[in-house]
Amino acid sequence: LQSEIDPLVNQRLRIQELDRKGTSCPILYVWDGSDYRFQTDFLGGSAFGTLVTPGTYNYPDTDEYIKLSRQDTTLKEGKLAITLNNQLEEIIFFDQLEVVAVDHPKDFEIHPDEKLLPGPPYDSFRVLTFERPRPPISAIDGSGRNVLEEIRYIDRVYPVLFDPLPFKGYANLHELVLDLGETRDERVLLLMHAWIDYADSTSNLAASQAGIHPVMPYLQVEDESGHWVTVQERMGFPAGLPKPMTVDLTGKFLSPSRKVKIVTNLRIHWDQILVENTPARHDLRTSRLAPSKATLQFGGFPEFSSSDRLEPKTYNYSNKSRVAQWKTHMGAYTRYGDVRPLLLGLDDLFVITRSGDEIEAFFEVANLPPLPRGWTRDYLVFVDGFGKDMDINSASSDYVGPLPFHGMTSFPYPAGEGYPNTLLHREYLKTWNTRVVNEWLPPLNPRGQFVSQSLFDPRIQIPNSDSSVVDGGREAGKCEKERVRDIPGPRPQ
Repeated sequence: LQSEIDPLVNQRLRIQELDRKGTSCPILYVWDGSDYRFQTDFLGGSAFGTLVTPGTYNYPDTDEYIKLSRQDTTLKEGKLAITLNNQLEEIIFFDQLEVVAVDHPKDFEIHPDEKLLPGPPYDSFRVLTFERPRPPISAIDGSGRNVLEEIRYIDRVYPVLFDPLPFKGYANLHELVLDLGETRDERVLLLMHAWIDYADSTSNLAASQAGIHPVMPYLQVEDESGHWVTVQERMGFPAGLPKPMTVDLTGKFLSPSRKVKIVTNLRIHWDQILVENTPARHDLRTSRLAPSKATLQFGGFPEFSSSDRLEPKTYNYSNKSRVAQWKTHMGAYTRYGDVRPLLLGLDDLFVITRSGDEIEAFFEVANLPPLPRGWTRDYLVFVDGFGKDMDINSASSDYVGPLPFHGMTSFPYPAGEGYPNTLLHREYLKTWNTRVVNEWLPPLNPRGQFVSQSLFDPRIQIPNSDSSVVDGGREAGKCEKERVRDIPGPRPQ
């Protein structure tokens, strides 16, 4: 698109830029008995090719466990039903999907030990128990204001801790000091419900040009002299829209003081912060379930809104549009239909999705062991995958390819590395990824609005022939047929 204007000399020209949410994360919904209900976003750390500083790109954290709301979850014809929706201007490469059923007594709650860390090593999965979480006895911001009431409840009321800088995701350096009160030393956890307004490649570049760099949240405690000492340089932060995260402070204190200070220049909005100081509970059991059915289909674009007029906006699955407001990476995407075989293991055989796609998945729970008296069941959704945005300063941001893979040492990957070239992976590229997008933008109607047809029409399926793109569409529509010709063996159905 090109627009030409003829401004007057020595006149100020005001141009209002559309402020839209172009990229973030896929969205998780659960069946509530009448429709799918928003839970949160996920795979916040899965982006690859994000520019951190000039010449430096991130390394993705490809998996996440998300706890479903018990109040929202209702079985659909005896099965747990969820949808994974790609709603924004990005590609999501889904590799594995499972549900972990966690059975436990009703007198405590469980949460996965989840947070987004600034880089590897990333934490291993574990379930944490919370028997008597309580607020700290005080919460003081950098100006000395008591913000305890703002972090006492999950109510979408957040303490104002920072002034935003003119770079998306950045704020002035700020702090929050919590007095945890009397605690025993053997086990101290924070359960924090929050969300973050992410930076992106362009804002990272702009900030670095202004001499500003991200200060990832770090945590300090007081030593015997009352000085602040950093004990967690990688405290972590919430991975997107509102969700819980955990911080383990066991063994971190250096004096009788139980004050902790959190410092960052990221735009993190803390809704609730609780302290857990009871011994870990071990009277629980876990069961892992693969999907019994998983279908890739056109899901549309749920309404992005706020019923209470508070931030952040969330998604209403019951009110959807079929019209995309985004560009689309050119290249080969996974064809619609049954994709369960692609979600059963970590093998770099991805369900490759564009904006408007969703995976509807079902899990058989009838064979789970019966609950003992006084117990309840929580479901954790486990997803592994990668994400790629269309930020002009991200690496390879216009095409589906080059494809990511779990063994890559960096992205862009160095000479000698590449997506696996095994017989299995070549056959996968040829038989599964037959939905080719050859243009970035959908057609416009006479009023200049996107229309839902052509490459955004869910009925379009490109036959399996010249549409196979071995590198995922680095040069969309061009094929390397010689690399996938005459491969023996059965094809996925």
